[in-house]
Amino acid sequence: MKTAALILATFLITALNAQQTLKIRYNYINHAKPNTYMMELQAQNNQVLSYTIRLTKVGAGKNIRYKQTADSTRLFKDYTNEYLIYEESLGRDNLVIEEQLNLFKWNTTNDRDTILEYPCKTAFAEFRGREYKALYTTDLPFTAAPWKIHGLPGVVLKVTTTDDVLSYTAETIEISDAEGLLYRPFDHKEPINYNDFCKKYKDYRKEVIKIRKQRARQQNRPEPENNKAPRVEIIIPENRFILNEN
Repeated sequence: MKTAALILATFLITALNAQQTLKIRYNYINHAKPNTYMMELQAQNNQVLSYTIRLTKVGAGKNIRYKQTADSTRLFKDYTNEYLIYEESLGRDNLVIEEQLNLFKWNTTNDRDTILEYPCKTAFAEFRGREYKALYTTDLPFTAAPWKIHGLPGVVLKVTTTDDVLSYTAETIEISDAEGLLYRPFDHKEPINYNDFCKKYKDYRKEVIKIRKQRARQQNRPEPENNKAPRVEIIIPENRFILNEN
Protein backbone atom coordinates (compact mmCIF):
# COMPACT_ATOMS: atom_id res chain seq x y z
CA MET A 1 0.00 0.00 0.00
CA LYS A 2 2.80 2.39 0.86
CA THR A 3 4.48 1.68 -2.48
CA ALA A 4 1.22 2.32 -4.35
CA ALA A 5 0.65 5.57 -2.44
CA LEU A 6 4.20 6.68 -3.20
CA ILE A 7 3.74 5.93 -6.90
CA LEU A 8 0.45 7.88 -6.92
CA ALA A 9 2.04 10.83 -5.15
CA THR A 10 4.94 10.83 -7.58
CA PHE A 11 2.52 10.70 -10.51
CA LEU A 12 0.51 13.64 -9.16
CA ILE A 13 3.64 15.72 -8.58
CA THR A 14 4.88 14.91 -12.07
CA ALA A 15 1.50 15.77 -13.57
CA LEU A 16 1.45 19.03 -11.64
CA ASN A 17 4.89 20.00 -12.86
CA ALA A 18 3.99 18.98 -16.42
CA GLN A 19 1.12 21.46 -16.63
CA GLN A 20 1.31 24.03 -19.35
CA THR A 21 1.07 27.77 -18.90
CA LEU A 22 -0.33 30.18 -21.44
CA LYS A 23 1.24 33.65 -21.52
CA ILE A 24 -0.18 36.50 -23.59
CA ARG A 25 0.92 40.10 -23.83
CA TYR A 26 -1.75 42.57 -24.96
CA ASN A 27 -1.45 46.07 -26.30
CA TYR A 28 -3.81 47.92 -23.97
CA ILE A 29 -5.35 51.27 -24.93
CA ASN A 30 -7.59 53.23 -22.58
CA HIS A 31 -8.63 56.55 -24.10
CA ALA A 32 -10.16 57.62 -20.79
CA LYS A 33 -6.65 57.85 -19.33
CA PRO A 34 -3.83 59.52 -21.32
CA ASN A 35 -1.13 56.95 -20.57
CA THR A 36 0.42 54.00 -22.36
CA TYR A 37 -0.34 50.54 -21.02
CA MET A 38 0.31 46.89 -21.62
CA MET A 39 -1.41 43.89 -20.10
CA GLU A 40 0.04 40.47 -19.45
CA LEU A 41 -1.99 37.32 -18.85
CA GLN A 42 -1.02 33.91 -17.48
CA ALA A 43 -3.39 30.95 -17.58
CA GLN A 44 -3.00 27.52 -16.07
CA ASN A 45 -5.31 24.78 -14.82
CA ASN A 46 -8.53 26.78 -15.36
CA GLN A 47 -7.14 29.82 -13.55
CA VAL A 48 -6.07 33.16 -15.00
CA LEU A 49 -3.90 35.96 -13.62
CA SER A 50 -3.81 39.22 -15.57
CA TYR A 51 -2.14 42.48 -14.65
CA THR A 52 -2.05 45.92 -16.23
CA ILE A 53 1.21 47.85 -16.30
CA ARG A 54 1.36 51.58 -16.98
CA LEU A 55 4.29 52.85 -19.01
CA THR A 56 5.49 56.42 -18.62
CA LYS A 57 7.31 58.39 -21.30
CA VAL A 58 10.87 59.45 -20.49
CA GLY A 59 12.97 61.79 -22.62
CA ALA A 60 12.07 63.76 -25.72
CA GLY A 61 12.34 63.60 -29.47
CA LYS A 62 14.33 60.63 -30.75
CA ASN A 63 15.34 59.79 -27.18
CA ILE A 64 11.78 59.04 -25.99
CA ARG A 65 11.46 55.71 -24.24
CA TYR A 66 8.92 54.14 -21.90
CA LYS A 67 9.69 53.54 -18.26
CA GLN A 68 7.59 50.90 -16.49
CA THR A 69 5.84 52.08 -13.34
CA ALA A 70 4.95 49.94 -10.36
CA ASP A 71 1.21 50.63 -10.17
CA SER A 72 0.07 47.52 -12.01
CA THR A 73 -3.49 46.35 -11.44
CA ARG A 74 -3.90 42.62 -10.82
CA LEU A 75 -6.95 40.43 -11.39
CA PHE A 76 -7.29 36.69 -10.69
CA LYS A 77 -10.00 34.44 -12.16
CA ASP A 78 -10.90 30.93 -11.01
CA TYR A 79 -13.09 29.29 -13.66
CA THR A 80 -13.57 26.13 -11.59
CA ASN A 81 -15.01 27.96 -8.59
CA GLU A 82 -16.55 30.69 -10.77
CA TYR A 83 -15.23 33.86 -9.19
CA LEU A 84 -12.85 36.72 -9.96
CA ILE A 85 -10.94 38.82 -7.46
CA TYR A 86 -9.06 42.05 -8.11
CA GLU A 87 -7.72 45.23 -6.56
CA GLU A 88 -8.89 48.83 -6.78
CA SER A 89 -7.30 51.98 -5.40
CA LEU A 90 -9.36 54.75 -3.83
CA GLY A 91 -6.86 57.44 -3.00
CA ARG A 92 -4.39 55.84 -0.61
CA ASP A 93 -6.65 52.88 0.15
CA ASN A 94 -6.12 49.62 -1.73
CA LEU A 95 -9.25 47.47 -1.79
CA VAL A 96 -9.71 43.86 -2.88
CA ILE A 97 -13.07 43.03 -4.50
CA GLU A 98 -14.55 39.62 -5.30
CA GLU A 99 -17.30 38.99 -7.88
CA GLN A 100 -18.94 35.94 -9.39
CA LEU A 101 -18.19 34.86 -12.97
CA ASN A 102 -21.65 35.61 -14.34
CA LEU A 103 -21.24 39.22 -15.42
CA PHE A 104 -21.13 38.93 -19.22
CA LYS A 105 -23.99 37.67 -21.40
CA TRP A 106 -22.55 37.20 -24.89
CA ASN A 107 -24.29 37.21 -28.27
CA THR A 108 -22.24 35.43 -30.93
CA THR A 109 -22.20 36.44 -34.60
CA ASN A 110 -21.02 34.89 -37.87
CA ASP A 111 -18.12 37.36 -38.19
CA ARG A 112 -14.66 35.81 -38.36
CA ASP A 113 -11.14 37.21 -38.14
CA THR A 114 -7.54 36.06 -37.60
CA ILE A 115 -5.19 37.27 -34.85
CA LEU A 116 -1.58 36.06 -34.68
CA GLU A 117 -2.56 33.29 -37.15
CA TYR A 118 -5.34 32.01 -34.86
CA PRO A 119 -8.87 31.93 -36.35
CA CYS A 120 -11.28 33.89 -34.18
CA LYS A 121 -15.03 34.09 -33.71
CA THR A 122 -16.87 37.28 -32.68
CA ALA A 123 -19.24 38.02 -29.80
CA PHE A 124 -20.83 41.12 -28.25
CA ALA A 125 -21.94 41.88 -24.68
CA GLU A 126 -23.14 44.89 -22.70
CA PHE A 127 -21.42 45.39 -19.36
CA ARG A 128 -21.76 48.28 -16.91
CA GLY A 129 -22.38 51.09 -19.33
CA ARG A 130 -20.52 49.92 -22.43
CA GLU A 131 -20.82 47.40 -25.23
CA TYR A 132 -17.88 45.04 -25.72
CA LYS A 133 -16.77 43.22 -28.86
CA ALA A 134 -14.58 40.17 -28.30
CA LEU A 135 -12.60 38.02 -30.74
CA TYR A 136 -11.81 34.59 -29.33
CA THR A 137 -10.19 31.40 -30.57
CA THR A 138 -10.89 27.79 -29.63
CA ASP A 139 -7.60 26.61 -31.16
CA LEU A 140 -5.74 27.02 -27.86
CA PRO A 141 -6.24 24.44 -25.06
CA PHE A 142 -7.15 27.08 -22.45
CA THR A 143 -10.03 29.21 -21.22
CA ALA A 144 -8.69 32.72 -20.68
CA ALA A 145 -9.42 36.40 -21.24
CA PRO A 146 -7.92 39.72 -20.11
CA TRP A 147 -9.33 41.94 -17.36
CA LYS A 148 -12.86 40.95 -16.18
CA ILE A 149 -13.82 39.50 -19.56
CA HIS A 150 -15.19 35.95 -19.23
CA GLY A 151 -17.97 33.67 -20.40
CA LEU A 152 -16.60 32.72 -23.82
CA PRO A 153 -15.09 29.35 -24.75
CA GLY A 154 -11.41 29.40 -25.58
CA VAL A 155 -9.05 32.36 -25.40
CA VAL A 156 -9.99 35.99 -26.04
CA LEU A 157 -7.33 37.63 -28.20
CA LYS A 158 -8.95 41.02 -28.76
CA VAL A 159 -11.50 43.13 -26.90
CA THR A 160 -12.78 46.57 -27.88
CA THR A 161 -15.61 48.78 -26.71
CA THR A 162 -17.92 50.00 -29.46
CA ASP A 163 -17.31 53.62 -28.38
CA ASP A 164 -13.53 53.16 -28.92
CA VAL A 165 -12.65 53.91 -25.29
CA LEU A 166 -10.98 50.60 -24.45
CA SER A 167 -9.12 47.93 -26.39
CA TYR A 168 -6.93 44.89 -25.70
CA THR A 169 -5.12 43.25 -28.62
CA ALA A 170 -2.84 40.23 -28.25
CA GLU A 171 0.71 40.88 -29.44
CA THR A 172 2.49 37.72 -28.34
CA ILE A 173 1.32 34.22 -27.34
CA GLU A 174 3.54 31.69 -25.59
CA ILE A 175 2.82 28.20 -24.24
CA SER A 176 5.39 26.63 -21.94
CA ASP A 177 5.69 23.89 -19.34
CA ALA A 178 4.77 25.17 -15.90
CA GLU A 179 6.65 24.64 -12.67
CA GLY A 180 4.31 24.82 -9.69
CA LEU A 181 0.96 26.54 -9.45
CA LEU A 182 -0.13 29.89 -10.80
CA TYR A 183 0.55 32.78 -8.45
CA ARG A 184 -2.55 33.81 -6.45
CA PRO A 185 -1.96 37.38 -5.24
CA PHE A 186 -4.99 37.71 -2.95
CA ASP A 187 -4.99 34.48 -0.93
CA HIS A 188 -4.21 36.33 2.30
CA LYS A 189 -6.50 39.30 1.67
CA GLU A 190 -10.05 39.79 2.93
CA PRO A 191 -12.17 40.86 -0.08
CA ILE A 192 -15.33 42.93 -0.09
CA ASN A 193 -18.23 42.47 -2.51
CA TYR A 194 -18.94 44.76 -5.45
CA ASN A 195 -21.86 46.56 -3.80
CA ASP A 196 -19.71 47.48 -0.80
CA PHE A 197 -17.02 48.76 -3.15
CA CYS A 198 -19.59 50.94 -4.93
CA LYS A 199 -20.65 52.51 -1.65
CA LYS A 200 -17.01 53.23 -0.74
CA TYR A 201 -16.43 54.63 -4.22
CA LYS A 202 -19.42 56.96 -3.91
CA ASP A 203 -18.14 58.31 -0.57
CA TYR A 204 -14.65 58.70 -2.03
CA ARG A 205 -15.91 60.64 -5.07
CA LYS A 206 -17.98 62.95 -2.87
CA GLU A 207 -14.89 63.73 -0.80
CA VAL A 208 -12.78 64.35 -3.92
CA ILE A 209 -15.39 66.72 -5.35
CA LYS A 210 -15.64 68.55 -2.01
CA ILE A 211 -11.87 69.04 -1.83
CA ARG A 212 -11.68 70.24 -5.44
CA LYS A 213 -14.37 72.85 -4.82
CA GLN A 214 -12.67 74.02 -1.63
CA ARG A 215 -9.34 74.44 -3.42
CA ALA A 216 -11.01 76.34 -6.27
CA ARG A 217 -12.59 78.78 -3.81
CA GLN A 218 -9.30 79.22 -1.92
CA GLN A 219 -7.46 79.94 -5.18
CA ASN A 220 -10.22 82.26 -6.40
CA ARG A 221 -10.91 80.31 -9.57
CA PRO A 222 -14.06 78.70 -11.01
CA GLU A 223 -15.18 75.44 -9.49
CA PRO A 224 -14.54 72.39 -11.70
CA GLU A 225 -17.53 71.56 -13.90
CA ASN A 226 -16.79 67.92 -14.70
CA ASN A 227 -16.68 65.87 -11.52
CA LYS A 228 -17.02 62.49 -13.17
CA ALA A 229 -14.20 59.96 -12.79
CA PRO A 230 -12.86 58.51 -16.08
CA ARG A 231 -13.82 54.92 -15.32
CA VAL A 232 -14.30 52.20 -17.91
CA GLU A 233 -17.14 50.76 -15.83
CA ILE A 234 -20.07 52.80 -14.63
CA ILE A 235 -20.50 52.04 -10.94
CA ILE A 236 -23.76 50.09 -10.79
CA PRO A 237 -24.62 48.10 -7.66
CA GLU A 238 -27.75 45.99 -8.09
CA ASN A 239 -28.47 47.82 -11.38
CA ARG A 240 -28.86 51.16 -9.60
CA PHE A 241 -26.77 54.22 -10.44
CA ILE A 242 -25.92 55.10 -6.85
CA LEU A 243 -23.69 57.99 -7.89
CA ASN A 244 -26.88 59.81 -8.83
CA GLU A 245 -28.48 59.22 -5.45
CA ASN A 246 -28.72 62.09 -2.98
